[in-house]
Amino acid sequence: MFKLLIVILLSMLLSSSVMTSGHPSSDPVNETVQSRPLASAPEDSSVRLYAVNPSQGLFQSAVLEIGQQRHTFQWSGSADISTAPQLFYRDVNGDGVREAVVILTRASGTGVELQELHIVNARTMEEYAVESAVDAVSQRVHSSVELRDHNRQVHIAVTIDGVTHTINPKASVFYDDPAQFTKYLDFSSVVMYDAEQLPLQATLSGSVSPTEFVGDLDLKYVYEHERFRVGPIEFEASSPF
Repeated sequence: MFKLLIVILLSMLLSSSVMTSGHPSSDPVNETVQSRPLASAPEDSSVRLYAVNPSQGLFQSAVLEIGQQRHTFQWSGSADISTAPQLFYRDVNGDGVREAVVILTRASGTGVELQELHIVNARTMEEYAVESAVDAVSQRVHSSVELRDHNRQVHIAVTIDGVTHTINPKASVFYDDPAQFTKYLDFSSVVMYDAEQLPLQATLSGSVSPTEFVGDLDLKYVYEHERFRVGPIEFEASSPF
């Protein structure tokens, strides 16, 4: 009888420890989840993002919390304050229900800024399919860089969906030696997303060298067939080009 009483008491204690978890969720609470969120949505403070087991300023997975719901995603990125994730809670697909929008920084440094976009259904905690901005540009944008007029002029052509835009800056406006420029614009080193304005947007900067950028591609996302894809793409030359 005494042993049975001890078993019952232990069972009650264990049940109590589970029920009083600080973060209600259908997911088991992971002891490595940071207590302080990486980001909170300005639209709703109950929407938060937590790093799981961050190390040396990076995390390999994260927990998204929307009210009483929690889910762990295999997202990786920077946990540093200067490049911490951005989190928004707003209706981005026009269905009248808000979604969680997460922008992660994968790499940051001189001439490099790589971000990643995730959109989560707040009711199901499932991710929407989002077309990569880099993939869309690689398929729809073509460019060329050519020296002309005895290397005194740089002819740059950017073709988007078959329509070509050109700029012809003088070689003297560049800091780097134009003879060392790439034969095409590199749009892979600066990839940034913006969820503060709708529609969702991405900006990819085009460079002719590791530190010399000549213009930006501005991408707008559209929501079709339960996925976000890249819609219109426009090129804007940087000053003084």
